[in-house]
Amino acid sequence: MQSEIKQWGNSAAVRLSRTILAQAGLDVASPVEIEVMEGRIVIKAATTPVKTLKLPYSEEDILRGMTAYTAHADELASVTGTELDY
Repeated sequence: MQSEIKQWGNSAAVRLSRTILAQAGLDVASPVEIEVMEGRIVIKAATTPVKTLKLPYSEEDILRGMTAYTAHADELASVTGTELDY
């Protein structure tokens, strides 16, 4: 398969077809390692799992009990004099 390097923001990107990913045993969300070997760019499945961030609260925990009234409670608060001092 032949492809072309394209601009993606400030980076470069190459699109990989679903067939190519399947042949390599990869999927869209697969963690990969990328390295240059003898002038070639090699992409392979990551041998170590990608670290995930474990936060103390889930989104569900944060939103629990929120209503249309409490969602914007900061807009209902009054400014004190000390908040305006520099």
